Amino acid sequence: MLRRALAALAAVVLLAGCSGSPKPAPPPPVDGADSGGRLVLWSRSQLEVQATLLVDAYNATHTNQVELTLLPGADVNARIDGAAQAGALPDLLTGAVADVPGWTGRGLYQDLTNRIARLPFAAQLDQPSMQAGAKDGAQHALPFVLGDQHSDIGISRDSKKADQAWNFIAWLLSDEAQVQILARNGDPVARADLQANAFATPQKGARS
Repeated sequence: MLRRALAALAAVVLLAGCSGSPKPAPPPPVDGADSGGRLVLWSRSQLEVQATLLVDAYNATHTNQVELTLLPGADVNARIDGAAQAGALPDLLTGAVADVPGWTGRGLYQDLTNRIARLPFAAQLDQPSMQAGAKDGAQHALPFVLGDQHSDIGISRDSKKADQAWNFIAWLLSDEAQVQILARNGDPVARADLQANAFATPQKGARS
């Protein structure tokens, strides 16, 4: 009788322990959260036209709202350094591909590896841009605007709105943004699968 009672007690303790174990949090969705967050985006002033087109289009169709701050090229590094020291980096930080490896090495960007892996077009993203934000097998930045102003975008380490910031990035790389905004404006797209689009410049010698 005593043996049975002890066995029953052990079973109760075991069940209680299992039921009290915290469940792992589900991974954030591919497109993040459009939940009304106010996001701050810093971009070089050389990309004013493209950045403004993208931000205006996003703000017009989303609950989240992005506030664009344009930084003169000569001021970028000083502004980034000062904000990094103060823990006041913007939610979304863009930079020339040449700058991104250094910023990544300093830990200014959040790790986006798992989020990027779930993008259905991840393998089609511009590889030089992806390599610029790679460190120790992790990915931290993605293409922002290509062409003469080849640049990347990532979520800063100081952002407390990563899901909302990711919603903007995922939209930025969507067919809509890449083709209807960037390609329509005459800018290169960041995805290999969208190179042939309605606004692409015909190759020399190609028949119409």
